[in-house]
Amino acid sequence: MTFGLDHAVVWFRNCGEVRVARDPKIEVAGINIRIPESHDRDYTALITELADLRKGVKIRGETFLAISYWSEQERIGVFSKYTEIDVDGQWFDLDDFDAASSEMLEEVRIPANLKPNLSQFFFALEPDLHVIAFEAYADSKGLSARSVERYFSEALKSPSIVSRFGRVESDAVKSYGEIERILSLPDLKELRLTIRRPNSDDVGGRLARIIEERLKENGGDEYEEVYKAKGSHNLSPSERTRELALVAGENGQVKGRSLVNGVMTDTDTNDRPLIETTTFKSDEPGLPIFVRVAKSLFSRIHAMRVALRG
Repeated sequence: MTFGLDHAVVWFRNCGEVRVARDPKIEVAGINIRIPESHDRDYTALITELADLRKGVKIRGETFLAISYWSEQERIGVFSKYTEIDVDGQWFDLDDFDAASSEMLEEVRIPANLKPNLSQFFFALEPDLHVIAFEAYADSKGLSARSVERYFSEALKSPSIVSRFGRVESDAVKSYGEIERILSLPDLKELRLTIRRPNSDDVGGRLARIIEERLKENGGDEYEEVYKAKGSHNLSPSERTRELALVAGENGQVKGRSLVNGVMTDTDTNDRPLIETTTFKSDEPGLPIFVRVAKSLFSRIHAMRVALRG
């Protein structure tokens, strides 16, 4: 896969932004997007339509996320995270250390189109993997995988998106190491796999048939497998269960419950996305570093899918 950089670099220069690394570390996470087989599986066009919406999505409290830049040619874009504030609400005066007076508030003039607390994060699309890689941590600022999940969950419900692409699923790619750790817990008492419909070419024919049969049994778009051990017995997941757990890691969720020092403890992959991390020199530009780390993340996801296909 080849990324071009020119368009994105020009965009940042035009905005007058200089990416100066205050912390020599970057973390990149991924979102797995699945367009139904019955619809137009053009992932580049999907992101283009999302960008053209020019719509922010509430991801937490007063915080919103939007696609503010997207190069269809380079398949590189920018997420902008910002805050919506109630300018008509009460304000606190630090000088008087009390509520601001009505006279002082009359001096407050914030244009409706300006939003505070902006932070921006690169993202990139690998259409063959239908995965978005994004900066989860850069320039001492963070964007959680759950926040990006919430963005896509809501934005993909837009009528223009559904009309062309159908019901598009999106899930953060979970840590493969965390899934293996859960499956290997010495006192594993409960294992819960939630699987939403994956792309069949990601998991191979055998696993795809198993998942499709389970979904058709109840006419659903996701299903759960739950295993429990009673009394002094512990779970020992089979190879089939391990494979399904890895599928759930990209298309759903894996939860475990185990005894730790006599206390029942829950573990959830939603708290552990797959992260690719690197450190770098503070004078290196941010975009080429992101591209390098994104490629590494894509390679890890590709290798896991090849292994699952057998």
